[in-house]
Order: sequence, then structure tokens, then C-alpha cells
Amino acid sequence: MKKTRVVWPIFLILYAGAIFALSSLPRTSEEMLLPLPNGDKLLHFMEFSLFFFLSWKAIPVRRRVLCSLLVTALYAGSDEIHQLFVATRTASLLDWLADFAGGVATAGLTTLLVRTPLFTAWGRRILERCDKKEG
Repeated sequence: MKKTRVVWPIFLILYAGAIFALSSLPRTSEEMLLPLPNGDKLLHFMEFSLFFFLSWKAIPVRRRVLCSLLVTALYAGSDEIHQLFVATRTASLLDWLADFAGGVATAGLTTLLVRTPLFTAWGRRILERCDKKEG
């Protein structure tokens, strides 16, 4: 078994743990992580874009884009439910939609890079570069 088959699931689990830990921290509503209108939605988008990519690399099944998108949606939903039990946090459908949108955007980009003839060679090099370095 290749080292990378083990490494990507470990990265995904560690990242999921980091999301859980950060979601467990109480936060005041005055705290703005990004000084933009709805900046928290952009952070949700980026956070679950990376989550989708890590799950895409970790899942070795045939329909991994669909499976990774499902894992991303379910984990994002569980994160929002988890926040119901954290002081000063709330669950938000809009946050979940931003999470899911990040996953969908990365799924589209990944599909474009891997399956489109124009980008196939270039995209595969980008997505597999880490595998070659580790293997």
C-alpha cells in the first residue's frame, strides 16, 4: 500500500478535528474574523473547500467526487449542529450553505482539472504532485 493512501485520510481526520476544536470555542458576535460584509461566509466557503479536497484525496472509490461532496455536506451539517451546544454559537443554514458551496466549487474545479481534455495533463500534475513527492 502506498504511503499516500494512509497520509490523506490522516490529514482529513486532523483537519476535521481542527474544525471541531475551533467550533467548540465560544465567540462573541462583535468579533469579526474578516472585516468584510459576510466575511464569515467566505471563511466557511474556504474552510470546506479544503475539507472537500482532503476528502477527495482520501477517498479511493470510483465515484469519489460525489462521495467527497456527500462527506463534506454531512460534516458541515454536523458542525452546525455541534455549534448548537456551544455557548455563544448558533447553527445557521446560511453557514451550511456557504460550507456546501465551497465543496461544490472545489468539486467543479477538481472535475475540470481531471476530466477536461484541455486541462487533463496539467490538472493531474497539480493534483498528483504531492503523491509523487511522497512516494
